Amino acid sequence: MNKSLQIITITLSIIAFSGMLFYTTAYDDIQNSVVEVLCLSCLKLDPILPSDVKFTFETGNGEPHPDFVLENLTTGIVFLHYSKDACAGCDVMLPTIQELFSVEYGKQDMFQKQLMFDQHLIHYHYINTDHTTEVKRTSVTIYDKEHIEGLPMFTIVTVSYDRGTVKPFYTSLYGTLGPDNDTHEKRLSYLQDLINESIDLWEENIPGYEP
Repeated sequence: MNKSLQIITITLSIIAFSGMLFYTTAYDDIQNSVVEVLCLSCLKLDPILPSDVKFTFETGNGEPHPDFVLENLTTGIVFLHYSKDACAGCDVMLPTIQELFSVEYGKQDMFQKQLMFDQHLIHYHYINTDHTTEVKRTSVTIYDKEHIEGLPMFTIVTVSYDRGTVKPFYTSLYGTLGPDNDTHEKRLSYLQDLINESIDLWEENIPGYEP
């Protein structure tokens, strides 16, 4: 009788342990698939590569530029850094941007700063769409020029002439900046070059800009 109880107890223990392993594996599989889907949604498997980056006057949804961008443009270019909580690409790019601009903040913070970049003023706005104002949250669609609908996204707004009128002129970058920029150092170098190009455009055209 005791032997039978022991056998039953051992059998039940094995079944319970196997069940734990199964559910743990199932949980891991679900978690991994969710993370993978988030990453694929975020990066869209087709990041906009540096060679394809183009500035444009047309906003992504046809709406006007938000006031917080137009007003800041009078004194320097605007760099918008869009992020969200569940975003693997955002985790990759956060330290790159923080080193680029020598800034410190948490991923869930609301952060903006006027900073100097090679002796030029830049208006930097970190926008975590899960923790920001409605105006800044909706600005994502204004600058999603490729209609990627994913994060991270980085928008640089400068000014240029459009048929005789100086207007906001911007480009948006997505994901981790493509396979050509597969290291922290390459991403830094690429962003530095693009920012300098934007500053040159701003200095050349700002005398005719009226917000």
